[in-house]
Amino acid sequence: MIRSAIGHAEIIKSTQAVAWTTVLSWMPEKDIYYTCEYNRLYEVEGEQQAELFVYREGDRLVVYPYLLRSLKESFIVQALGLPGEWYDIATPYGYGGPITNTPPGPDREKLFAAFSDMFAAVCKERQVLTEFVRFHPLLGNAADYPGVETRLNRHTAAIDLRGQTEADLTEHYCSNHKKNIRKFRSSPLQVGTASPEEGLDAFIELYYGTMNDLQANPFYYFPRSYFESTVRHLQGKLELFEIRDGEHPIAACLVMHEHPWMHYHLSGWKREYLHWAPTKMLIHAASGWGIERGFEQFHLGGGYTGDDRLFDFKRGFATHLPPLEYWLGQRVLFPDLYERFRTKWGSGVNNDYFPLYRHPALGSLAETRS
Repeated sequence: MIRSAIGHAEIIKSTQAVAWTTVLSWMPEKDIYYTCEYNRLYEVEGEQQAELFVYREGDRLVVYPYLLRSLKESFIVQALGLPGEWYDIATPYGYGGPITNTPPGPDREKLFAAFSDMFAAVCKERQVLTEFVRFHPLLGNAADYPGVETRLNRHTAAIDLRGQTEADLTEHYCSNHKKNIRKFRSSPLQVGTASPEEGLDAFIELYYGTMNDLQANPFYYFPRSYFESTVRHLQGKLELFEIRDGEHPIAACLVMHEHPWMHYHLSGWKREYLHWAPTKMLIHAASGWGIERGFEQFHLGGGYTGDDRLFDFKRGFATHLPPLEYWLGQRVLFPDLYERFRTKWGSGVNNDYFPLYRHPALGSLAETRS
């Protein structure tokens, strides 16, 4: 337990799943990205550990999940000769950032200011060099966190499922999406759900094939173990939607859910079937599934590089709604060390990359300067 004059905090590990889940149950607004099960997906033994930081002032709480990542093998530790164990912190793939059970107003602002100060003090004591936050577009929590420097990264799109019918959904699609949905209904293909366990092999094949077609960033080539862990840890919170040509899946997507929200997670397709626009039908079918089960929003995410063609595609499912804002946050806990590294090694790479010492190009750059 960590105490200050006005509050106290604790760090809950992923091995304390019951405690983690109990604390989350006190939050009026939360999501699957905050669950112990989801954060555990990104743990790597000896490299990164999922934690939940909980700050309390009486009944008022701020909770914050993140990955504590070891810098043991990091270039910055070697370059600066830093003694002891060093770490940095980042939100897992997806969305997160701190949330609270306290309504907006002066009490909330004071609570977050105290939380931010205590979290920074704990990070410095643990030799956490930097913090990187992926804020949640549906929660809009970037404005709450005063301790980090924030910037708008891109926009995302969501489908409002509340009180909707299938006809209501399509009414708000762009004209091209409407046309493709109508065309799909005359196809020989079938759309439905499948067991994530039984359909995993076919999904992985579709996913990797799609990444190859798109010449995707290596970041998106998740190892097979990631998919297996996702299916295992998110049982009951993961749906696999498929489009089949007879017995053969030709397109599929994984949708994560925790009431009241659903999230379009990963997808794949066979190129030779793209003239049927199968991804559009998958999203449409998943939306109908969500309506039947009382979900309120289906978050589709954003583009690859900003407000690009992929974002326009997703926005086409909710043309009547304003886009959501996806913010990033960053904080340097040891600015003198970070500046020393940036001055010596940052000139050869994009200085906007954060944290700079994790830039993919720095490994080869270090070799050329050694």
